Amino acid sequence: SQVTGPCLAGFYCSGGAASPTPRDAVVGNTCPQGSYCPLGSASPLPCPPGQYSSSAGNTGIQDCLLCDAAGLFPCVPGPGAQTPELCPAGHFCLPGTTFSTEHPCPRGTFGPRPGATSESDCEPCPAGMYCSAPGLSQPSGFCYPGYHCAKGAISPAPFKHRVSPCPPGHFCEEGSSRAQPCPAGTYSPAWSGTRCLECPEGFYCTSAPT
Repeated sequence: SQVTGPCLAGFYCSGGAASPTPRDAVVGNTCPQGSYCPLGSASPLPCPPGQYSSSAGNTGIQDCLLCDAAGLFPCVPGPGAQTPELCPAGHFCLPGTTFSTEHPCPRGTFGPRPGATSESDCEPCPAGMYCSAPGLSQPSGFCYPGYHCAKGAISPAPFKHRVSPCPPGHFCEEGSSRAQPCPAGTYSPAWSGTRCLECPEGFYCTSAPT
């Protein structure tokens, strides 16, 4: 007796096989999902990172698909993945993404919905709020009292990206997107004011210019 021939493509023969298409999972079997088996395979070869295969019996690497094929997103854990998963909120997944948090939305933005495919799907932080870290699915919080935050702010504090202290003659409550002028009959003498004071006796106070 002698070796008859190689294991057929789409199968693997791990030793002791009496058929080119073993299926007993002892001496070999059909190539499983997440892998491929060329002619003469002794064991399955996993699909490369960032690729997947949800079918069994694959014969070559061409049967492994990029993770965003047909609107699907990253393969987790990557090598040999059987089924891609939806990209999580706060992140975006480019073709061939290998793990779910590979591409976080940058600071100053957030990703409210899963399944984003590019950085342009990340939304700028709304005015009056701030987004301090990458990978956020919602804003970090409101701008601090005494300050106002423009769209895309990364900090609630003064002199940071798109954040300014409230100027004299104005007030800024929590979550302010711009400074509000003190109404007539009131005043605010200092920076970072959170409320306006009643005009003192013997004086008059006009409204600050807008």
